[in-house]
Amino acid sequence: MKKLWIVLLSLAMVAAFCMPASAVDVKFSGSYYVAGDYYSDLDVYDDDQEWAEDQPQAFFRQRLRVQTEFVVSPGLSLITRFDALEKIWGDNNWAGRRGNTQSRPHYSESADEAGSKEQENIEFEQAYIQYMSKVGMWWIGYAPHDFWGTTFGDSTQTQALVQWILPMKWGMIGAKYFKTYEGNGKFNNEANSDYRGNDTDDSAYVGIAMFKNQEIETGLKVAYRRLANNKDFGQNEEQGQYSLPGKVEGWLLTPYFIGQWGPFKVQAEVEYWNGTLENDDDFDYGNAAPFLEGDDIDMEMWAAYVDGTFNIGPGYVGARFIYASGQDYSDPDEISGSNFTAGFEGCWGGIDLKQTLILWNEDVTLWQTPNWSQGPGVKNALFYQIYGGYKWQDFDFFASFAYAEADEAYAYGDGFYEVDDDDYGYELDVTVSYNITNNLKYMVGAGYLWTGDYFKGKSKDGYDGVDVDDIYLLTNKLTLTF
Repeated sequence: MKKLWIVLLSLAMVAAFCMPASAVDVKFSGSYYVAGDYYSDLDVYDDDQEWAEDQPQAFFRQRLRVQTEFVVSPGLSLITRFDALEKIWGDNNWAGRRGNTQSRPHYSESADEAGSKEQENIEFEQAYIQYMSKVGMWWIGYAPHDFWGTTFGDSTQTQALVQWILPMKWGMIGAKYFKTYEGNGKFNNEANSDYRGNDTDDSAYVGIAMFKNQEIETGLKVAYRRLANNKDFGQNEEQGQYSLPGKVEGWLLTPYFIGQWGPFKVQAEVEYWNGTLENDDDFDYGNAAPFLEGDDIDMEMWAAYVDGTFNIGPGYVGARFIYASGQDYSDPDEISGSNFTAGFEGCWGGIDLKQTLILWNEDVTLWQTPNWSQGPGVKNALFYQIYGGYKWQDFDFFASFAYAEADEAYAYGDGFYEVDDDDYGYELDVTVSYNITNNLKYMVGAGYLWTGDYFKGKSKDGYDGVDVDDIYLLTNKLTLTF
């Protein structure tokens, strides 16, 4: 009997090891950071004015990000990603009282915009299939989206999509379909049942082509987007929606170029949007946009980026120019600026570039709502910057000096009127990074903004008799990657 049990156990073990595995391999990667920031003043206005006062702020923030790849078979994977404890230390806006980490069961909102509640303990953001077929690579599901060419214009995020990429000897071609909003009747309720329907989707179709050799890389992205989630909604004043009511349709063209010749590297990218806002009921925009008139309003926007870097041994120097068209409020027939937005950004600098520590930096706008913030990503601006860096052993030193002004500068008072104060200001940034190990990095930095007169227009007293303060930021960040 004992020998029989030994034989049966052996057969069972052989059968178990011979069964096909549900996953050949599991791969983990991710990062964890802790950062501390000090802002000298969130209210940019000079405290000599009776209604203004300095508003310094200091805090720590953190985030854990984990990506998991389940390799089902060679060339076929399921990839997931989640973020955990993305929050400011000690902030329990979203949490219970026990350790400030227990989520309230009745409320949840991700930290995706300034002033929002912070995200729950664990939030899964991505889950998609990656299939390396004989006719190209496929992504299907909630996957990384909105990155192309240079870093300019990129705002990498998670999006529901189907994407196909076919590598070629000379580069690659590809296509993508993505959906930002689904106007399904399932989401109807008493408050919005009048304007939700099958036709109120926000989706797009994208095609790309890229050529690359040893010296240059160039490509073109063409996207058609139909944004109808405000269709038949903006006309309802009770809903409180005044910006971009109606259906938006149009084309986005994005060519780019990257060249490397010895120690010199140049990058350039252009974004061009041409479309129409269908305003069927000739809706009165009120104070939000009284300049817009007519049933169909043209939309034409531009953005451009040029960056050149010259390497000198372990050091480098460079210069950068960014342009993003602003809204001309004197033109009642056209939307021309990315600063006029409501769930739609046409052509702008994107979030990923982070060209400065203060102006248009997502690390500022995600966690704070300062008076001097213009939101993440360069909009309505002409931006000029020189920079340089030096790498020595495990240290990386970097410094930059930038100037920015508005492409269009308007104020509101009995209608919009153009003003001369279009200066965002000058900004000096310095950072030092130290690689403690291959996976552990520590950075300290400081930014100083000589605040321009453009920000006077944000005060309740208008432009006359308003003074603005210079502001500075001190920051440090410890990052672990794995």
